[in-house]
Amino acid sequence: MTTSIELPPLASYQKAAIFCDERVSVIEATTKCGKTAGAIFWLFEGAMNEGQPGREFWWVAPIYDQAKIAYRRMKLMLQQTDASGDMFSTNDSELFIKLQNGAVMRFKSGDKPDGLFGEDTYRMVIDEASRLKADAWYAARSTTTAVSGKIRIIGNVKGKKNWAYRLARQAEAEPRPSPSCPN
Repeated sequence: MTTSIELPPLASYQKAAIFCDERVSVIEATTKCGKTAGAIFWLFEGAMNEGQPGREFWWVAPIYDQAKIAYRRMKLMLQQTDASGDMFSTNDSELFIKLQNGAVMRFKSGDKPDGLFGEDTYRMVIDEASRLKADAWYAARSTTTAVSGKIRIIGNVKGKKNWAYRLARQAEAEPRPSPSCPN
């Protein structure tokens, strides 16, 4: 039995930044402007549309407590929109949500980068990127390589001496075709 979930509408700027066609997108914005909400929808949409048994979809935050915030928000969103209650199951101790299609959304900490190697990851959100260790970024990114997984890097600018700031400036400097993001 397949259940559908209707998500709340996103603002046009959320759609343009998060749901664009690029494989990797860096989104820098102020606090409380909707980066996390939009990225939660994006990760869920990917797990629903691309998910199947054995496919992983990750949320990676600098520390466990930040990963737990995103997990609780995703779980609450699903509980509020899945009236039947049969679309997903959760594991609060390991911070994962398994969808009916077999996809697993994991909410992980980057504080021990070596723990991020191994899985094939089809979509990933890197949260609070300017606060995440560079080694965690390299480890997390490696999990998407073999399957050409998509990555959304979100956060606000916190200094200029971190990998996220440098990656954002590099992206700004590269010539780009006309926008392919929805309006």
